[in-house]
Amino acid sequence: MQDAVLDSPQAAQLNLLVLAVAAHSVALGVCLLTFPNWTLGLVGWDYTGSVFWPRQSGLFLIILGVAYGAAVRFRPLVWLLVASRASAFVFLMAHALWLDAPRLAVLLGVGDGLMGLSVAVLFWSTSQADRAREDPSASR
Repeated sequence: MQDAVLDSPQAAQLNLLVLAVAAHSVALGVCLLTFPNWTLGLVGWDYTGSVFWPRQSGLFLIILGVAYGAAVRFRPLVWLLVASRASAFVFLMAHALWLDAPRLAVLLGVGDGLMGLSVAVLFWSTSQADRAREDPSASR
């Protein structure tokens, strides 16, 4: 099944989407790691504390982005992408709606949620198409 996943047209779309989400995470991580105050200010967080935590978050985003990219070859890692984006959605929405995050966090949360949902739907669709191709009687 792994080769079928990598060879189908739907898999090419999934790979492109996974790589786009990976690139987004790595780019955001690099920005947080190298320019933490500027990056946080760009999205509405007026941050004047120690840059240790934002930089650590940036490093984690880079690591996650690399893991997302590995999902192109090792499909189970797609679920790491989906789970982390769902977690980011819940975290950002909760903080924007009930805690101390700027209102822009709602939009950021929706973006994370849509990335995770899009990958999950395309992954499911790709998996279904691969199963049908491998066992045509299973799709009936």
